[in-house]
Amino acid sequence: MVRLGGAAAPRVGTSTLDDWLNGRSVPGKKSETFLLHLVGYLRREVCRLETGSTGSPVPIPGEQERWLRLVRAARRERSEESPGGRPRTRTPDARPAGGPVTLPSPPPDFAGRTAETDAVLRWLRPGAAGVETASALVVSAIAGMGGVGKTALALHAAHEAQRRGWFPGGAVFADLRGYSGLDPVPAGAVADRLLRAMGVPVRHLPGTESGALDAWRRRLHDMAGQNTPLLVVLDNVRDPGQVGMLLPKPPHRALITSRQALGSLPAHRVDVAPLPTDEAVVVLDAALRAGKTEDPRCSDDPAGAEELASLCGGLPLALRITAALLRTDPDRPLGAHAGELREARDRLDALSLEEEDTEGRPLAVRASLDLSYRHLPAAAARALRLLATCPGPDISTSTAAVLLRLPRLLCRRHLAALARHHLIVRTSLPTGEAKAPRPVDDAERWSLHDLVRLYGAEQAEQHRPGPGPDAGLAEDEVAAAAQRLDDHCTTLTAAADALLDGRTGPDTAPGPFGGAAEALAWLETERANLVALVVAARMANRRRSALALTLNLQRYLEDHWQGADAYLCATHAVAAARHLSPADYAAALTTLGNACRLTGRLDEAVERLSEAAEVAADAGRPRTVGSALHNLGLVHALRGELPSAQAAHRKDIDLSRRHGDRQGEASALIALADVLQRRGKRKAATTALVRAAHLFHDLGDRRGSGMVALRHARTALHDLRAPGCAAACLAWAVRDFGQIGAQAKVAVASVELGAAYWQLCPVCYGPAAIRWTGDGAALAETGTDDRLKAQSTFQLGSLLAQSGDRTGARTHLERTAAICARGAGDPELARLARAARSALAHLGKPKSPLLCTEAHARETDELVRLVEGIAHGDTPETSLLVIDPVWFALTGADR
Repeated sequence: MVRLGGAAAPRVGTSTLDDWLNGRSVPGKKSETFLLHLVGYLRREVCRLETGSTGSPVPIPGEQERWLRLVRAARRERSEESPGGRPRTRTPDARPAGGPVTLPSPPPDFAGRTAETDAVLRWLRPGAAGVETASALVVSAIAGMGGVGKTALALHAAHEAQRRGWFPGGAVFADLRGYSGLDPVPAGAVADRLLRAMGVPVRHLPGTESGALDAWRRRLHDMAGQNTPLLVVLDNVRDPGQVGMLLPKPPHRALITSRQALGSLPAHRVDVAPLPTDEAVVVLDAALRAGKTEDPRCSDDPAGAEELASLCGGLPLALRITAALLRTDPDRPLGAHAGELREARDRLDALSLEEEDTEGRPLAVRASLDLSYRHLPAAAARALRLLATCPGPDISTSTAAVLLRLPRLLCRRHLAALARHHLIVRTSLPTGEAKAPRPVDDAERWSLHDLVRLYGAEQAEQHRPGPGPDAGLAEDEVAAAAQRLDDHCTTLTAAADALLDGRTGPDTAPGPFGGAAEALAWLETERANLVALVVAARMANRRRSALALTLNLQRYLEDHWQGADAYLCATHAVAAARHLSPADYAAALTTLGNACRLTGRLDEAVERLSEAAEVAADAGRPRTVGSALHNLGLVHALRGELPSAQAAHRKDIDLSRRHGDRQGEASALIALADVLQRRGKRKAATTALVRAAHLFHDLGDRRGSGMVALRHARTALHDLRAPGCAAACLAWAVRDFGQIGAQAKVAVASVELGAAYWQLCPVCYGPAAIRWTGDGAALAETGTDDRLKAQSTFQLGSLLAQSGDRTGARTHLERTAAICARGAGDPELARLARAARSALAHLGKPKSPLLCTEAHARETDELVRLVEGIAHGDTPETSLLVIDPVWFALTGADR
């Protein structure tokens, strides 16, 4: 494109060219040279295709002039049309004749904001619907802080409206200084300034503010009678009282910017959020190239530019400050500057210049936020300080009430006040759905921009009691709020863990959740916040909180494939527990060893779990010893060290029996049965599972019961060739795991139930096999276990291939290969990758027809009805369709 237009022509991208060719936009004046070169190029291509000649075609007299007349006429026609869609090419030098224009120029690096610009222009356009009831349009920032580009957007839109000739009466501008270091400008003084800007002689101006307002209204009335609409831009408004008497009526328009929502004004509103990363990079690049300096750093280092844009939070003020600092150091790489900003503690210091902008405001993000903070009521300011110290990406209304130690309704009023000042953002609203956990309190969530969070944390630190004789008398509001948050989250995570573990029964006292489903929904919503709280608690030496939260979260994180979060929490828990009792340290080591198992760190897992068993034994904590031995046995089994795994589980069983830990014994028996089965000792494995089933049945432990069913189903399916028994056990597992929200286990059981149906009869029960496998694969895709994803998608693809659906089979087999490609070094994924490639290679070959293998259809149909009923929550009325000792133990039929 650059070669086509010549060195002097501006760059034209392919998207712009596509817009020209499809009529979405018209070349601007600065692009006319490029257009003529493009026309010539296209003529040469047509000549080459038609005649084969590579020479220049015969010139047509006046051709270039005709093209220029056409494109200029098109520009004039476009300028007269109603706006909408993609903004048209600007022609800054085309100014219609009319009244005075006192608009400052918009920033030269203004970029993006297409949707917001269109929204503003729709309401500024003459004859726009709705202006009779909303003659002013408020531009405010949803991210809240100053520096988000409200004034730049207003000026950009105002200049565009004036260029289109919509306001022959002129366009005037006034800064009301609502948020500045100076006193706000009263409405009468603003009216006086606007009248002067419109050329009213000084001798005709009233001497009082009330007189100026009367003169302003008369002037607007006269101009309306002459059909000369005026655009009034009122910038930096603090509250509606500043502008209420200045707002004109149609046909005039008023464009207002403010850091407040100005909800009482009858106005259409356009919210301005921080820039997305791509547009932020464009602003940074344009600011670096200001003054026609060809600074190539953004194009040379796009990753560094994106990181800088992210660290600036997409805030135009921060981006321009960063660009100004980089311009003074032209050899500094973007990555080095990003490294400086990455230090969150110093980021606000780095985002400042010892200069002022053209309106006399300091070029510093902190100073800009100061102007908003100082206008907050005291209660709202306290709320901002404490919210900024709360870890995690967002917070619910109910949790904020605990943090602030306020009644929920009063807390919400303070949150809403901060949102009106655009210092926090409401990120979601209550849904009212019954399945949502406490929908009104927890579905409404709030968040802070990163730079606002840093600023608020600074303010909180300044309000903490310092050293001195009276230091002990002042309450540390930050420490007290943090402890309230710790206690609140520890209580809720403990209640949720009890529900997910199936330890609660009908006689259990009601807790904060209505059931396992609500507990699981709350954990999924709060997971990022809870993990962040563990890290923050440990870093602030709230060691007991860090450990308790980690122990409460362990089961949920394991069951929902969150191995990385489990490892992070456990690492911090171990660091915290080093300063607590040996028993606490042993519990933390056990948790870390289990997290190592979940994330494939098997060598580290053996080391941590072995140490945990020793420390727990010395501390006299047999249950912790048992837990460490249990996980150690699982790790040995994963490493293929079956004798060591069996020995660990035997020790766990003996220890649990000696101390009356029936749940620990039952869990160890399941793990032992798995090892025994792999070593070919089926009878001993069955005996262990029957004993475990009896124990879990007596304890009312649904999780344990589901684990027994899942373990035995694998034996029945793969070793005993008893698909009916396997299907019944798997349906039992699906039901029990589903009731406690163990989604990972539900996925495993569903996939294996699909295999059991297929083995039962691919003709009669093939659709059910594919359905259950598909359900399990879809559930697996929501987690992070690549082995489970690959196994489930491979089974689904294989079943579809055998049933004749080659298209569906190809989709899932290719998905299997893609998943396996991510797991270099994993032998199971390597095996599945080879199997998937082989299956794909054989898809086009003819298949033998499926044969019905079911000889006793009526009896099997009854079994299938039993299986489907159990899987969907029914209690089996009879177990005589399945003759199996483990099944009898699960259902209690052998008692």
